Amino acid sequence: MSEKPSILVVEDDEDCRTVLADLLEMSGYSVLACGEAHRAVEMAREHRPALVLVDFMMPDADGGWLVRSLRAEGGRLAEVPVVLTTGSSAGREIAESLGVRSLEKPFDMSRLLELVRTLAPTSS
Repeated sequence: MSEKPSILVVEDDEDCRTVLADLLEMSGYSVLACGEAHRAVEMAREHRPALVLVDFMMPDADGGWLVRSLRAEGGRLAEVPVVLTTGSSAGREIAESLGVRSLEKPFDMSRLLELVRTLAPTSS
């Protein structure tokens, strides 16, 4: 039996983070979750997720900072797929400039799952 792909959910809104984690776990993923960009970098180093789902606007640093930090780590973390969730055109522009996917908030859960399955397929 193969191990479930892990997804790091970085979202400062606790309710949103919980809903995302529950949805992803029910869809066959192992989920790591936190509400701060700086903590997310530490978690990514430790756990090497298959995908990072990150909110653009957070209190300690924006999602663009997190993407740049992961890329600066080199190795596998530099290659990990990232989806930047955002409700702003600035967030979409940042995602595009960094070469990562963006998903507009509020997002459709089926579209979110489709994107996640494309970037981090499960073996089921």
